[in-house]
Amino acid sequence: MMRYIFFGSSEFSCIILERLCQQSISPSLIITQPPKKKGRGLKELPTEVGLFAKENNLTLLTPENLNNGELIEKIRKFEPHLFIVVDYGKKIPKNLLLIPKILPLGIHPSILPKYRGPAPINWAIINGEKYSGVTIFKITEKIDSGQIILQKAIEILDTDDAISLKNKLAFLAVDLLLETLNNIKTNNFKLTPQDQNLATFAPKLKKEDGKINWDNEAKCIFNLIRGLKGWPSAYTYFHQTMIKVLEAEVCEQKVLQPPATIVKIDKTGIYVSTKKGILKIKKLQPQNKKNMDAYAFVIGHKVKVGDKFL
Repeated sequence: MMRYIFFGSSEFSCIILERLCQQSISPSLIITQPPKKKGRGLKELPTEVGLFAKENNLTLLTPENLNNGELIEKIRKFEPHLFIVVDYGKKIPKNLLLIPKILPLGIHPSILPKYRGPAPINWAIINGEKYSGVTIFKITEKIDSGQIILQKAIEILDTDDAISLKNKLAFLAVDLLLETLNNIKTNNFKLTPQDQNLATFAPKLKKEDGKINWDNEAKCIFNLIRGLKGWPSAYTYFHQTMIKVLEAEVCEQKVLQPPATIVKIDKTGIYVSTKKGILKIKKLQPQNKKNMDAYAFVIGHKVKVGDKFL
């Protein structure tokens, strides 16, 4: 059986690792990022992958620096045939990439060369793409630019958001990885160079990416809300209160009021004018409050037709 070392940190990579272990394809070693201080108490919390490794008594390392000579020797002693790298969060240095006997494999949730970088799922939805997918490729020093081994696309539905699409792509990734591993065992695979001229980038998300611009079309705002589900969330302001918009839908009505104006309220939501079309806000979360239906917010904050979001 081929030995592999798994590099990963996020929930996406943890889903893949868990499914591999369920298939009795466990790694010889797991490498994840060190615990980070999070939350109001700044408590040190392990990564999703680190937590899974500890709960399942898997061999785990959490190095601060991958260029550490002692670490490199530890990894070399495992004599891995493969690296499997999934959303690890740091660049793998060249001296590590030379260690696997066969290949350092990367799994990326996009159709490379489109959406290289740390947030491909989010930006694909935000930009209104019709398709996303998974690519398995040879890791090189340049991020997400190595030769492609296997890739598959799936449709992005209007009902998809960043969380649901992440789960779909993680399950697709495992299926493609299992196919790839089988092809590697039988030496029945090829490496196809990416067209570098078609490359696009999916930058790391920032909180300010979530600010809704009501001068955009309703469909664009709808995509932003879906693409930022979970974190950082799309948000706007009502008077001085920040509101996270959690769920909405596009209404193809003619716009007669300036963008950001509340044009209608009913028990199903708050209807807001945009550059083109009406956006109905169905669920939201006021700052420091729980999630609620939009109509509950209307009652509690005496929202009326003609009011505006900022």
